[in-house]
Amino acid sequence: MGDNRDDPGDYARPRRPDTDTISYLRGLPLDVDQAKQEISSYLEHGGEFPQTLVATFSAIDEICMEIASLAGDEFGSQGVELLAHISAPHSELASRILLNACSGYHLHLATHRYGSHVVQTILQLAFSSASEKDLASDPESPSFDNSSTDDLPSLAELVQGMVEELSPHTSSLAVHVCGSHVLRTLLCVLGGVDLVTSGNGSDNRFDSGAILRGRKKNKKKKKKKPDADSSAGIPHAGTMSVIYRSHSRVNPNEFTSSLEAMTNAVIGEHGMKEPGELQQLASHPSAGPLLIVLFRVLTYSTEDGKKQWEALEAEKGDSIADFRLGIARQEPTFATGTLAHRMACQILCWDEDVEEQPHAGDIIFGLSGEPRGSHLLETLLRLAPDEMHNNILQCGGFFNPTAMQEYCEHQVSNFVVQTLLTTIRTKEQAETMLKVVEKVISSGLAVDGTKKRRGILWRTVELASKFRVGQDGILKAVRLGFAAISKSTTATEESAETEQAANDQDQGEEEGKNKKKKQRKKATSVEVKDCVKSLLGVQLPEKEGDRLTLDATGARAVYHMLRFTPRLCEDVLKGCIDEHSVDELVAMAKDGLGSRCVMDGILSGPTKTPIFAAASKNLYKKLTDHWVSLSIDRVGHHIVKKLFEALLKIDDKSMLVEELVNGGRRLTANKMGHSVSEACMVDIYRENPKQWRKKIVSTQDKSEDTFLKEMTSASGEGGQASTKPKRKRKRKKKETSTEEESATKKTSFPSSSVDSIINAITAS
Repeated sequence: MGDNRDDPGDYARPRRPDTDTISYLRGLPLDVDQAKQEISSYLEHGGEFPQTLVATFSAIDEICMEIASLAGDEFGSQGVELLAHISAPHSELASRILLNACSGYHLHLATHRYGSHVVQTILQLAFSSASEKDLASDPESPSFDNSSTDDLPSLAELVQGMVEELSPHTSSLAVHVCGSHVLRTLLCVLGGVDLVTSGNGSDNRFDSGAILRGRKKNKKKKKKKPDADSSAGIPHAGTMSVIYRSHSRVNPNEFTSSLEAMTNAVIGEHGMKEPGELQQLASHPSAGPLLIVLFRVLTYSTEDGKKQWEALEAEKGDSIADFRLGIARQEPTFATGTLAHRMACQILCWDEDVEEQPHAGDIIFGLSGEPRGSHLLETLLRLAPDEMHNNILQCGGFFNPTAMQEYCEHQVSNFVVQTLLTTIRTKEQAETMLKVVEKVISSGLAVDGTKKRRGILWRTVELASKFRVGQDGILKAVRLGFAAISKSTTATEESAETEQAANDQDQGEEEGKNKKKKQRKKATSVEVKDCVKSLLGVQLPEKEGDRLTLDATGARAVYHMLRFTPRLCEDVLKGCIDEHSVDELVAMAKDGLGSRCVMDGILSGPTKTPIFAAASKNLYKKLTDHWVSLSIDRVGHHIVKKLFEALLKIDDKSMLVEELVNGGRRLTANKMGHSVSEACMVDIYRENPKQWRKKIVSTQDKSEDTFLKEMTSASGEGGQASTKPKRKRKRKKKETSTEEESATKKTSFPSSSVDSIINAITAS
């Protein structure tokens, strides 16, 4: 077709695509899933060269001179993306041909609704190899006759040429709905990373932070519900997971200078500036996500960032469990003096040579209240080093109770507060922050379900559990908060009396004292167990087969309350078990969120302490006659196995297993029942209960030795608990009277009883 480039004045624009070529692409019998199966089978077992690759390579060679034109057409762009999906992961040569065909037209394609997707797809697929060799060089592969492969630039040269082409226009592309996406993909290529959606469930909006921020507009008419695969649930750019590109065809170190050039083009040259264009870009719907991606690319692309990421991946726990609990993932932090640090300073107008920052406080306050800017501020809180993180808290006024109340009341900035609570770095910060947030909780704002601020309570309880500080104060604040939102008649009358008393100046002080007394009385009248029930908000399904309704943030807050010091958990455990009916407990045990937050919170805690041991036994008694049905449930069978381990007395374990034995063949109905039968040794109990007891005793004795060491070391900080048993053993060796021997026997630790060990340690 020859060179089809025109010059409309501003940039090169390709001609319209040929209709015959579009018809040819639409007629290709290609399918991505089928192609993957054929190629993977060929790579593993050999045999005939995949015919889908033959057709794909032939099609690329046929349209190589028209790819830029086809990218601007709705159906042509779909055909080019299909060819890229099949060929690019397995052929570097095909990737170079596709990317080279767009050279010179990158600016036009980046601002085109179809062309931008084509460029993004090629960039995302061209730099990661899915096979050890280039399948285009296979002897059975068709040759590229129409493409001059000898003079074809390398991938690195093609990307550097793209950077040179787009760099002068970054200011306009950053605010373009299509151009900003192309720049984001290009930055990821330069940094050697990929942005991926962390899918741990069908709906990941809550965990990812991609919740609608700000006041939702009223819809004029009813619209159809989005499909499950709708893009509405895709996380925001700042909350998507960043992974390093595997099997990269190009070393990212080759793009260091290009990445720096793109960074300078986006944020401007280094220097202290007053608030202006860059802060406006941070709040722009297209430029804001671009700055977030740039922040993360600059952080992850350094060697220090890679080391931190590898260490965090090594400590990574169960992703499904973390998803249920809403545990925020940790990310690497940038170092002082890097490009990311310079970018942070320019966004905040931070002058490191001056102690008082004239603009930083206003910028932080402004970004926190803006739907897009708040995401950028949250990204900065996650990635900032410890010193800068503390400076942001100081300048933003987050340690000020009045300012914190205002942040939490705002419909957008309360999300920033939640992220701030998850990124606290030191115990000293945690103590200071908890004292500030306690006042917000006591006011009732963070516990009132109608105000949708329970995420603040959840993150606060998580912080107190993590650093083991301020737990008593948090529970008291929760009680005061529920007391504040109570709408009882007594509370209304008391408020009316205090308003009348305030008008009289002489009786003001006396009435103020009475008011304080009434508040204290009202706070103590609200028990923790009642607060726990309100936080969970359990509602049974109306129809059979429907899911249980549970307050997600409240359930997660309760889970972290159960990780407090055991002496503070007694009322929380009562709220979880005693305040709910049998049907509600069964429904929670069968629900993914309920079982993880409530049931696991009870059974995965310090179950050998008296408080949790009693709660485990109480749970067993309350759910008697339901353990067989739970054993064959997809979620509930985990609870049965954990309860079996949590029960300390062999008699309690025996009663549980006996109920399972009486269930007959129901346990053999599915794999879940089989796993419960193996964990509880149901078959052994059915044949010989005495043999079953011996096996339980042998396994329990092994765990008791380890538990005794842990308990004595934990409870005897001054060495008192560890020395007492030794003195008792010395008394035994001496020849003493019968009365002394009997006294010694009463206080000694029986080796076969865990309950007596716990009671003796607690009493000491």
